[in-house]
Amino acid sequence: MVVIGAALMTSINGLGGGMNNYISEQLGTLGANVLIVTPSANAFGPGAASGLQTKLTPQTVRTIERIHGAKYVIPSFTGGGTLRSGSETKTVSILGIDQSKTVYIAPKVSFESGSFVSSGDSGGIVLGYGIAHPSNLAKPFASIGQAVFVEFSKVENQGGVEKLVTKRKAFQVRGILNELGSQSIDSVAFITLAAANTFFEKGSVYDTIYVITTSPDVNDKVETSITKVYGKNIGVISPKAMASTIQEIMGTFLGFLSAIATVSMFVGAVGIITTLYTSVMERTREIGLLKAIGYTRETVLLMFLAESFTIGLLGGLLGLAFGIAGAYVLIQLLPFGEGAMRVTPSFLPTDLAQVFLLACALSVAAGIYPAWRASTLSPITALKKE
Repeated sequence: MVVIGAALMTSINGLGGGMNNYISEQLGTLGANVLIVTPSANAFGPGAASGLQTKLTPQTVRTIERIHGAKYVIPSFTGGGTLRSGSETKTVSILGIDQSKTVYIAPKVSFESGSFVSSGDSGGIVLGYGIAHPSNLAKPFASIGQAVFVEFSKVENQGGVEKLVTKRKAFQVRGILNELGSQSIDSVAFITLAAANTFFEKGSVYDTIYVITTSPDVNDKVETSITKVYGKNIGVISPKAMASTIQEIMGTFLGFLSAIATVSMFVGAVGIITTLYTSVMERTREIGLLKAIGYTRETVLLMFLAESFTIGLLGGLLGLAFGIAGAYVLIQLLPFGEGAMRVTPSFLPTDLAQVFLLACALSVAAGIYPAWRASTLSPITALKKE
């Protein structure tokens, strides 16, 4: 039980650290002075359920542009579709945006080849690294200058009958991005704002507006100004706030799992008490003989405490080893692979030390009563025991 408890705590700490690192890396690709404006303050809250949303239109962009502290206001359309290159197909997210301003949203963006598409080029497309170089293919999915097709399906009412219609449009690859380590960039295909508006039939209603502030210090003021204009029916979030919220939720969940692992450690402590107490009963004559030849009460006490400490020492070390290995095994079993999340367990020395010390401390604490019981045995009574 000591091994199991220590292994569980180690694995949970490693996975928690890896998730925190992943979240920080994903949101760290966005600029610190970026605010993300969405149509609803809470997509899953009562506001969304009752249709209390703010349509993001060109007028919304012009209004936000007049807010003090807003340096750039960048609207975007998002959509999903199937990207076809030769005989290969791939389901992708497509972002329609003024690509000349993408660097303000994600400052670390760079090109493997090619360049961004100009706003007047409705037939150009830029591919994220994960799309151009999928891990399941030995060759690139597409290359510069190659024609690819985007397919998008929707339901249309034709003569009172609903039919599934597939729209298809050809694009030419103008650029391929370097790997950034962020799914929001690496797994996205970029087209112009006008092309996305027409292809996905958005009717000039944006899905997201990125607000680039003059400084991260004015983020809160700009956010307050936007909510004053539009009330609670619009969402304004920052990458820092997103990371904080996600990490808080993850911390609560991982804390619950850690509590379960700690219970396992305490169950292990009960097992140590039972084991050592049984050992005292079975070795009563041995204890009596030791006392008869001069072993003091303190020596017998330390002898049994040393046994309980050894259980904690070995259990803690084995638990750390199994926990570290177990975290890497879980990463392979859980859906953290290509197309989802690539999480690497992260183990802090302080966390490992805490788990090890807890295992040793609980083991020693569990051995106190059996050790005291052994040290108080009368040598004469002990030697007479059958």
